Amino acid sequence: MKKLFTFFLSLLIINVSFGQFSGGTGSLASPYKISTLNDLKLLSESPQYWSKSFIQTQDIDATETKNWNNGSGFLPIGRPTDLAPYFWGTYDGRRYAIKNLYINNLDLDYTGLFSYTFCSSSTFDIQGINLVNADITGKSVVGGIAGLNYAYTKNCSVTGKIKGLNYVGGIAGIQYYSVNNSFSYCQITGIDVIGGIAGIKYFGVISNSYSSSDLIGNSQIGGLAGNSNSALIKNSYARGKINGNSSLNGLLSGNLSTSTVVTNSFWNKDISGISTSVGGGSGLSTNEMFLITTYTSKGWDFVDETINGNENIWKMDTFNINDGYPIFNYQNANLSVDDRNSSFNIVYPNPVTQYLNFKKPLKSVIVYDLMGRKIIEADTLIVSKLNIENISAGTYILKGIMDNNQIIIQTIIKK
Repeated sequence: MKKLFTFFLSLLIINVSFGQFSGGTGSLASPYKISTLNDLKLLSESPQYWSKSFIQTQDIDATETKNWNNGSGFLPIGRPTDLAPYFWGTYDGRRYAIKNLYINNLDLDYTGLFSYTFCSSSTFDIQGINLVNADITGKSVVGGIAGLNYAYTKNCSVTGKIKGLNYVGGIAGIQYYSVNNSFSYCQITGIDVIGGIAGIKYFGVISNSYSSSDLIGNSQIGGLAGNSNSALIKNSYARGKINGNSSLNGLLSGNLSTSTVVTNSFWNKDISGISTSVGGGSGLSTNEMFLITTYTSKGWDFVDETINGNENIWKMDTFNINDGYPIFNYQNANLSVDDRNSSFNIVYPNPVTQYLNFKKPLKSVIVYDLMGRKIIEADTLIVSKLNIENISAGTYILKGIMDNNQIIIQTIIKK
């Protein structure tokens, strides 16, 4: 009888665990499904799940987090607790968006979507996370994806605002292991040790990654990393503004960084105003950074070339997602070079809160997010204005077709 009771109790526990998320069992073969903001909140508040595997199955609007926890917002996953000291499972966001995530806790070290990860396998345990219009403020060790990220990381992106004191980065405040195929497009603010990808990078590689972020601080500020120890940076670039008082460098800064090698990587010396970088790399003009040969001549794997590989990692930005600089092949809004050079039309106001107006009426309009996903499509006889009130705040790409079949492309900012 006792054994029978134990058996049924075990079944009950399994069923309760299954029902906690939107599906899955938490194994690598059947990860828990994160489909809603409630799923994400449960993961944040339940340390007993932090050794499990997760997969995101759709976009999540996290605007509501601004009202959580008396205004301090979302509680980072993997913050040290009595039940678990960190997150050591896996999370695959599959490039679905988490929009408008809000964290504002000046007393909290290790701040980001994840607080502290410790995923020591050789696989990519943190991947495909796409934070859109994030607003993250912490004490020290602050990043978009993680505060302290001890995990192989790839295909992650962060747009929005990241703010902290020391060790502040677009992807992670402190990053161990490799970061591949990832980018930030943020305003990143701190005091010391600030980078577009990582505040400080320990070991491993930053490869095929970019920062379009503007960096603001005091000292040890680098376009990709504020400091680094025994790491490698390759096939990556930074193109944002760098503002501070000392130890300002185009790609890599810091007193430990002489042990790091930088190869086939670039920064925009016109925009940053910086002519130096630690460990290597080249400062280029804006015009040079718009040339595909700048990159392919150094072994970067681009679409429509095979000499440097067949993975088709990069392509030139022909539709103004990243102001004309290289982007990843997965950032695709299906717009052509001809589209970008098409006839001009005035779109106003921009930034916009509700209605976009078109000086010349359009017969169809499509709005894409920065990952190339279709957000709005209007296909009527004449479109002279478009209501975008119900989409989340952030940056989008508008493609419109005029009566004469000429095409306009416009970056728009939704407030």
